[in-house]
Amino acid sequence: MDFFSAQDNARKKTKWLIFLFIAGILALILLTNLFLGMLLAFSSDSMTETGNMQQGASLFLSEFSWPRFLGIGLAVVLVVFLGSTYRTMSLSKGGKSVAEMMGGRLITGDGQNPGDRRLINVVEEIAIASGTQVPLVFIMENEPGINAFAAGLTTSDAVIAVTRGCVEQLSRDELQGVIAHEFSHILNGDMRINMRLIGILFGILMIGLIGRFILRSGIYSSAGRSRENNSGMAMIALGIGLAILGYAGTFFGNWIKASISRQREYLADASAVQFTRYPDGIANALKKIGASSQGSIIQHPDSAELSHAYFSNGVKSFLGSMLATHPPLQERIRRIQPRWDGNFESQSHAPRGSRQQPQTADTSPMGREKMVVTATVLAGAMDAIGQAGQATSSNLKQASNILSSLPQVIHQAAHEPYAARALIYALVLDTDRKQLTAQFDYLNEHADVGVAMLTEQLLGHVRSLPRKHTLSVVDMSMPALRQLSAQQYELFRKNLIQIMKMDDHISAFEWSLKKIVLHSLDLDFHQRFQPVSRYSSIGKLTHECSVLLSFLARETQVNEAAISHGFRAASNELGLPHVKLLSAGESNITALDTATDKLAQLKPLEKPSLLKACAACIAADNKVTANEMELLRAFSSLLDCPMPMLP
Repeated sequence: MDFFSAQDNARKKTKWLIFLFIAGILALILLTNLFLGMLLAFSSDSMTETGNMQQGASLFLSEFSWPRFLGIGLAVVLVVFLGSTYRTMSLSKGGKSVAEMMGGRLITGDGQNPGDRRLINVVEEIAIASGTQVPLVFIMENEPGINAFAAGLTTSDAVIAVTRGCVEQLSRDELQGVIAHEFSHILNGDMRINMRLIGILFGILMIGLIGRFILRSGIYSSAGRSRENNSGMAMIALGIGLAILGYAGTFFGNWIKASISRQREYLADASAVQFTRYPDGIANALKKIGASSQGSIIQHPDSAELSHAYFSNGVKSFLGSMLATHPPLQERIRRIQPRWDGNFESQSHAPRGSRQQPQTADTSPMGREKMVVTATVLAGAMDAIGQAGQATSSNLKQASNILSSLPQVIHQAAHEPYAARALIYALVLDTDRKQLTAQFDYLNEHADVGVAMLTEQLLGHVRSLPRKHTLSVVDMSMPALRQLSAQQYELFRKNLIQIMKMDDHISAFEWSLKKIVLHSLDLDFHQRFQPVSRYSSIGKLTHECSVLLSFLARETQVNEAAISHGFRAASNELGLPHVKLLSAGESNITALDTATDKLAQLKPLEKPSLLKACAACIAADNKVTANEMELLRAFSSLLDCPMPMLP
């Protein structure tokens, strides 16, 4: 299944979950009415005097009231809705809130622990190879078991969390297999479903929590009153009943959660193998879980709430495999290694480093000039669009080469919040000396103390970077930028926009960088929600397509004839009859901002044709520059379609 189909399938699963949620609420309404009606009937005075069960049942039926039924139903809906809303809002900050809830500690690439640095390096390699932003990385320090999870609402706010046991007990290859497995959940939409499940199941659990509260109150009331007064006993009975109802709902919710999770784990295992081309990595990680006395158990008190998101079973179920959220270890290993002998101790005992891979990085500086390549890149671009979210082992090697070739000063700056701001500023500074002086004067006056000086120190290193590595450096910097305070971010945001505007022209590169950086960070710092996929047909956004393709044609082609030719190539690929070439004024940066915001709301299966149209426009003149490849990747990022690295 490709990325776009997987995303569409995840969206359909979300609708199915909503349906099951509604069905669960209706079942709770029915059971709650049945329980309360029976409680009222069998605790009535006539029933207490005669003790006749048949009379009690008749009384229950005779006293049935639709207004009372609807009132109880409304109360149940309100309780579940408020519980789900509360938990969902508590998770609105994305994966970071989940990792912190589980006791995770944020780590960075400049840490002192070699295992932590190795983990960051593995995460960065996979993120850059798959075309996604590098997620925040957390370690659950007090968890000796081997486990991990990915959490977040989008690829922009995703986090990867691993246990300390995972870092200390796994080799680099094994760790890479685990992280690749978690990236599969990020890219295939599983992560968002997991977050929704947390909120939904907490709402159903609220009935049980209320029952427990009433039960405790009833016990306290009974202890302080005479035996003739049975109000306390009635409260105890009510509390027990509601607790049973609440946990019955949770049981079915967990059963749904388990049934959804198992098949996804097989798919994520297969994706990890396809990505790394090293099946022994993830297989040996699973064997170490089976051989370890700690296994993959998560000891945190809230571990059950996230049981469906772990790499391996994180909680023990009293019903065993019925509610297990993951397939048996033996079955997962045999699907990867069919000839496995069943011995968990049979994993390889390779050094804790990694397999030796040939490094073929080209570290020669290319400056920021436009590198022209042949139009055969178009075929590679089309393939990359078709493989969105499905990076290969060659992409992984390419990412490894990029990381190893980066100057140490750039690498360090990308991992530190203070320096990451300077790094982004340096990427957009003008080449004209007069404009550059004005930009530095502005930063000296308005940026935090020392940032302008650090920007100047980084500028030479930034301009010696190969242009095609720029977006990788931006992706690496995002975790550090997400660690800014709200006040620091607002100042950074204001300064970045201002220094771009100082020459009265925002280039396509500047616009792309601004949209990628600020779009993601605004979701974090301004608590904005990711656009909903509301447009089921690209034909409903004909004007927006015209704006995007017109801007792209005018930005990448040299004269009016070439612009018309590039636009025709794009419109033919898109296949929309009413798309038209707009004037420069109608397809300027302001119009492009509005258009891309709407295009981001396309449903997943509608996005590939738009990206392929962009690729066709770029390659219409039989050449593709580094700037143009960068722009294509930027558009794919804005559409939330992580595109693997181009050659």
